[in-house]
Amino acid sequence: MHWWVLGIVLLAVAAGAAFLFRRVYLQPWQDLEHLLTTIGRGQQPPTFLLGGTSHASRIGLALEQLLDRQRQLDRQVTKDAAEVRAVFAALTDGLLVVDSTQHISICNPAFENLYGKSPVAAGTPLLDIIRDSDVIEPIRAALADLRPRIAEVLASDRKRQLQVTVVPITGENGKASGVVALFHDISRLKQADEIRRDFVANVSHELRTPLSIFHGNLETLLEAGDLDQNEVRHIYEVMKRHSDRLNLLVNDLLSLARLESKEANLQLSQINVRDFLEKVTRDWAKRLAAKNLQLELQVPADFPAVRVDERRLEEVVHNLLDNAVNYSHENGRILIHAATLDGEVALSVRDDGVGIAPADLPRVFERFYRADRARSRELGGT
Repeated sequence: MHWWVLGIVLLAVAAGAAFLFRRVYLQPWQDLEHLLTTIGRGQQPPTFLLGGTSHASRIGLALEQLLDRQRQLDRQVTKDAAEVRAVFAALTDGLLVVDSTQHISICNPAFENLYGKSPVAAGTPLLDIIRDSDVIEPIRAALADLRPRIAEVLASDRKRQLQVTVVPITGENGKASGVVALFHDISRLKQADEIRRDFVANVSHELRTPLSIFHGNLETLLEAGDLDQNEVRHIYEVMKRHSDRLNLLVNDLLSLARLESKEANLQLSQINVRDFLEKVTRDWAKRLAAKNLQLELQVPADFPAVRVDERRLEEVVHNLLDNAVNYSHENGRILIHAATLDGEVALSVRDDGVGIAPADLPRVFERFYRADRARSRELGGT
């Protein structure tokens, strides 16, 4: 009887010990495994409390703090990535990051627009997007010798001119882990440079011709002692005509300088358009008669008064009339038309002369641009 009671007691003790062992030593590990599995799935555990010993509780608390820290870092990384993407998207220049295997890591919308590919996925081979060797070569060279490269290339539309700046990214091993390439549109700079060259060429020609005539006529006056009065008068008339030409050129340049000055201002006043045009065109009676040109004003009787800088508008109309008269055929017709359009006033000067070639029309408002330089230099024009 005593052995039977002792056996029951020992069995109870063993069961209690097993339960305690499981609760204190096994259950925490099972809870920890479940906790890590839940975290690994990206889910929020219902609790971080681990039963058992105080060591298990501290592990649960450390995991909670670690997960919270990780989430803070994830939020910061997401925020930083969003800010970087916003900066890249705001760049007007194309930005491209290529790894050492010449696969695209990052590019911005401006780059995608340049090459007509949107969107470009990370990992795309560079040659799938760019096939221009003039662009590929500086990228390969920068990867190979770890030195920045700058090249001027044409965009994929073969119209825009780009300056490509390639800078290598150096890894911890001292080798290139990739490159950053910046594509800057320099079309306007190139156009401005062309305009500057045209300006220098045109002004040089305009100056050289009258100065050469001055020089030749002055030599004639100094060296020839037997000139009669008519010959001398003819020389003076030629010099006067070319002096006026030089004066017009200088006035044009001064007007341009004033208009481009930050201090330029307009002296606005109310004018009657028809009265204004009639006054301006009276100055052209002799030149119109010389080519037997008919000038017609088309301004409605009830045309509204406008507020303008009268002197500046007079310069504009004189320039337009000058071109119209120069390039009109004899016995032609010049029409000045005034109209209102959406609350604005439009003045136009039309003639039936040689006109402007369609290829030159996009450039008519460029400073110093001449559609036909030989013809323009012969006839003048502004």
